[in-house]
Amino acid sequence: MKKHTQRVWMLLCVALLLAALTACGGKDNKTESTPTTAPTQEATPTPTEVPATPTPALSEKEIWYNNMIADSLMSTGNNARLKRVIEKARSGEDVYIVTIGGSITEGEGAAAYANCYASSFAKEFAKVYGKNGGANVHFLNAGLSGTPSTLGVVRYERDVIAKNEGREPDLLIIEFAVNDGDDPTNGQTYEGLVRRAMQSESDPAVILLFSVFKSKWNLQDRLKPIGEYYDLPMVSVKNAVVPRLTDGSLKDATYFNDAYHPTAYGHMIMKDCLMYLLKNVDAEEAEAANAMPEAPKMSDAFDKIVMLDAAAEGSGVKAGGFVSTDKGVFSVRYEKTNTFPNNWKHAAADGSEPLTWKGTCRSLLLVYKKSSSQTFGKAEILVDGKVVKTIDGHDAGGWNNPYTLVLVNEAEAAEHTLTVRMADGNADKEFTVLAIGYGE
Repeated sequence: MKKHTQRVWMLLCVALLLAALTACGGKDNKTESTPTTAPTQEATPTPTEVPATPTPALSEKEIWYNNMIADSLMSTGNNARLKRVIEKARSGEDVYIVTIGGSITEGEGAAAYANCYASSFAKEFAKVYGKNGGANVHFLNAGLSGTPSTLGVVRYERDVIAKNEGREPDLLIIEFAVNDGDDPTNGQTYEGLVRRAMQSESDPAVILLFSVFKSKWNLQDRLKPIGEYYDLPMVSVKNAVVPRLTDGSLKDATYFNDAYHPTAYGHMIMKDCLMYLLKNVDAEEAEAANAMPEAPKMSDAFDKIVMLDAAAEGSGVKAGGFVSTDKGVFSVRYEKTNTFPNNWKHAAADGSEPLTWKGTCRSLLLVYKKSSSQTFGKAEILVDGKVVKTIDGHDAGGWNNPYTLVLVNEAEAAEHTLTVRMADGNADKEFTVLAIGYGE
């Protein structure tokens, strides 16, 4: 019994030893400790940053030029229409740009038509905002040398719409600030152009562009209130260049080709002034479009002038002794086309019968030719049988250019009769009526 008891005791001791070893943590008697901190993570390598290409510092000349262009911006006006034109061009829709004005708009002084502000602006607009190389941006230049807004309202339908295959413009730039010096309406015909455009079905954006003469003169003080009244974008070339001409940093010979017209460099400045306006409008928050005021600021008698010439059917004009056609009317500078080919001319052998027209109108305008030829003589202009003007078709400084008379400007429409007859002693002289304009 004793041996058996000892063996049992030994087995019990072995069992207790094995249990103790198991309780101490495992078969190899190693204790694994739980870490009290998270293991250190290796940092994700930071990619090497490529330094941005530094913007080259502007030169003093570039700063000077940019400041000059910035000074031209008088107002962005209500930006809704201009923004719509920009977005329309960007989307690939067809956009029609038209400029109307005098000889600066026509391109005088620019040496080549491609250099004139109107043409170069349209090209840059197409490049910046158009699609497919600007193929969706179309341009028509209705500039005409030596002409004010009084003639602009007469030829609007013909030169802005009919020559554009019946399309209304999406963007119209009006430049008459140096041509309206002898406007007898003191801005009413200019307002008529603005109102005519703003009433178009295309609801175009209208920009007022104020160019300047070498004498540092223009009419922006007269015309600016019209722009403010209709909340239009306005660009003043005068504000840009005159301070630099005054301080001598811009030379007259650099900007002006003569006493009136810019050089090619001057035309580039005008183009850049217009593009600066668009850049600012493009960056602005969009505004809700404003409606054109129902009441005019001065007059609505010139909103929609109907132009009559010798080709107009049913015009009611009786030519009388003005049955010849004058082929010596001046041409558009770069197109070399006769500006008023369908006219009424009184030649020496055409008889003494007057030209007459009768109709209902609030406004009545007569466009005639000035010639340096001494074969041209005087004519009397009658309204309702009364002589209102005796005019001389001969002018030593004439260059076969048009001149416009405002004969009727009334608040209410009434029936009027226009008569043009050769003055006493001028029956054997020449005189050319280029067009008649009237507004109901």
